[in-house]
Amino acid sequence: MKILINLATLKKGGGQNVGLNFVQSFLRVAPSDVDAYFVVARGTEIERFVIQSGLKILGTVPQNPLLRMVAEILKLNAKVKRLKIDVIYSCFGLGLYTNNIPQISGSADSNLYFPEIDFWQHYRGLGRLKKYIVDQYRIYGLKKSHAVVFENEAMKQRAGRLFGLTETKYIKPSVNFDYENEEFLLKSNKDTSKGLFLCGWQLNKNIMLIPEIANILQRRGVRFQFIFTANDDQSLECKKFKNLLTKFGVEDNVKIVGQLSKKYLASIYQQIDFVFLLSKLESFSNNIIEAWYFGKPLIVADEKWSRSICDEAAVYVDRDNPVVIADAIEKLLLEPQLSESIKLRGLSKLKQYPSIDERTLQEIEYAKVIAREF
Repeated sequence: MKILINLATLKKGGGQNVGLNFVQSFLRVAPSDVDAYFVVARGTEIERFVIQSGLKILGTVPQNPLLRMVAEILKLNAKVKRLKIDVIYSCFGLGLYTNNIPQISGSADSNLYFPEIDFWQHYRGLGRLKKYIVDQYRIYGLKKSHAVVFENEAMKQRAGRLFGLTETKYIKPSVNFDYENEEFLLKSNKDTSKGLFLCGWQLNKNIMLIPEIANILQRRGVRFQFIFTANDDQSLECKKFKNLLTKFGVEDNVKIVGQLSKKYLASIYQQIDFVFLLSKLESFSNNIIEAWYFGKPLIVADEKWSRSICDEAAVYVDRDNPVVIADAIEKLLLEPQLSESIKLRGLSKLKQYPSIDERTLQEIEYAKVIAREF
């Protein structure tokens, strides 16, 4: 089978990590009857790794989405036809390739499947219009795909009802235990409990509630510090956040440490006590897997997506209620047995997820099925 593995949309952050994990795993487990070609974004870690590994590159494309689409139409389509590719697997999104070849797309845009939620409520004017246009293109991509892979069962079920998708597959996210462990020292009092928000300036994760939660805990006499991995920059979100820190008088209770390299993750997790994920919507999140793996109680938004993933391996809170969130923190601090119970449930859930190699093989086998049936 000749397969084109399209990693063009994976350029940075978590997406790039997913792509790197896939390529590294592919080198280990790819079946001998699979002849693979890769499309990668120019100037990324994925491109460098694919080149160094000697894998076949069908093409590199610009990181800019519009320029990428032009390259797909004008350059790569001809190569795909000439090589007689049997199936295309786009890890996320859709490549603009000929309809004569089946394309499998991975989908992780949770907001598409819960239209009743105003996911972009924090955006106005042109910014909101841009989000709408991007979402419409993603829906177009879903409908044009011959098959769609999901990492969230609830999204898979809704895909059929909302968009009429009939060929879909649920493949659980993989677990990567290969953590580097370079020290990242948090300069704070060891007697102060710590909670981690491992994210950037993503309003969906309710980060703007952090200062108020910190203030409630401070007034209760609870020694607690939030560790927040956003960049200390000149963005409007950062300025607003710092104003809230001043307003609530909690500048010392929140530490903005900046975006973290993967090599520091283990060190950070070893120094904190709780992990927060207050998203209104998620397809999945590495925060969940990492909290379970490192044995840290997970405090998560009480939503359909989170309950479908975490089951009893998390503490659920009303994501919009800072008092309720503070109550949950204090309860976990006062009841060590509850924290221990959550940790054990997390470790149990972790065993249900495939390794990176197991997931890669599942993806390849599904591509074979689609290629045979087309």
